[in-house]
Amino acid sequence: MMKINGFGKKLTAKQLRLKFERQEECDETYFDELKESRKWREPPEKALRFENVIIQDTNLPLEQIEESKKMLGDALQLCGIENEIASFMKRKFDMKYGGHWQCIVGRNFGSHLDPVQFIHFTVSKISVILFR
Repeated sequence: MMKINGFGKKLTAKQLRLKFERQEECDETYFDELKESRKWREPPEKALRFENVIIQDTNLPLEQIEESKKMLGDALQLCGIENEIASFMKRKFDMKYGGHWQCIVGRNFGSHLDPVQFIHFTVSKISVILFR
């Protein structure tokens, strides 16, 4: 698997691991390189257009569907990686609608869920499942 560091060089995961092991102490550049490889590549204003949001399946009311789209737009602008996007959306839905919401964000994952309320949609290359 190829990783791209901040300088434009392509390093494999093994090369990054060896680089880290050779360092005397842990510095932020290694983690910045790993984080950079997982960042959202397209600008949110280009990637997140409402015509690009494809709702795969849902049982939420229309108000919550529109709210989840807006929250995803905010998350893409504020957060850099999938984990941060999922945490942002989960916290916002917990505050607004109560309960214990969960969120899965990624480019490649499998799931088998039996939730009470859920929405599964995709934007560009990422899929989002928000459920409780």
